[in-house]
Amino acid sequence: MKIIYEIKHMKQIQTIAYLGFVIMLFSIVPLLPTDAFGQQLKMGNNVDEEIKVMIDENGTAHVTHIVQENGNTQVSIETIRGNITNLSVTDLANNLVQYMTIQQNPLGIMILPNARNMTLIKYDLPKIVSFNDGVWKWDYSTPSDTISTDFFFPRGIEQIWANDRPVYIGKNGIMEHGDYVKLEYGIEKTIIQNIQWENYTFPVAINSLSNVGNFTFNQSSMSLQFQTDKANSFVTVIMPKSLLGARYASHINGNHLLTTVFHDNDTHAWIGLRPSTNGTILITGSTAIPEFPLFVPLVIAISIVVILRFRI
Repeated sequence: MKIIYEIKHMKQIQTIAYLGFVIMLFSIVPLLPTDAFGQQLKMGNNVDEEIKVMIDENGTAHVTHIVQENGNTQVSIETIRGNITNLSVTDLANNLVQYMTIQQNPLGIMILPNARNMTLIKYDLPKIVSFNDGVWKWDYSTPSDTISTDFFFPRGIEQIWANDRPVYIGKNGIMEHGDYVKLEYGIEKTIIQNIQWENYTFPVAINSLSNVGNFTFNQSSMSLQFQTDKANSFVTVIMPKSLLGARYASHINGNHLLTTVFHDNDTHAWIGLRPSTNGTILITGSTAIPEFPLFVPLVIAISIVVILRFRI
């Protein structure tokens, strides 16, 4: 009897010690930083996911995580940082899927095991894209459990700026790789400036939020210059290569200006500029229209069609 009593007594001591350890553990958890706490709770397996972001005309992002998974295990997903609304977790047939949220920043979502191969996590980020002085801007951080995000922009946006570099998207979106990207775009004005040389006229398109004017083309110096009235404003020049072509360089008030040819075809080059001040922009090329351009009438006709087709 004594032996049995001692064994029971030892079990009671062990149970009390275990409960004490659990109480102590949970008393420590609230003292941990939010991110660390989230990492402690991130118990799911690594996931194979795609993130698609549709930005509407009001700056709200509509997000979908497409999660490929083995339905027999639980997985953890990190959402995009921001104020999340309209959260839903479903399968491809729009049936609800069981999940838990992990209260960290950004919010984590744990998908519980189920017999399925794909889960859709959808939510909105209201007005996550800010608007100021004609420009929409989003400082975007990629969730740590993925390496890329697909972005789609409002109707009419065919060109954006990513980390201060112009990107031509046409009717498509873009795929962002990396941890961070600064996205900027705007509904820019398109100005068609007819450049006169000899007996011929070349239409040059300028897309910008600033006002531009006072165009001057110099055939001998292979240059085109014009005035802009706004600092730090995006400027895109759709240049006929027959007028001014090959390697381009640009200056603002005599100072070097970063020049990016970010899109071109057989007849035109899209030149992206962002002058830090207002003043005179000078664009030079390594070729210019020749003295006796027998091909000019055909080029001009093509230029008009291209500009009307690709004006932003």
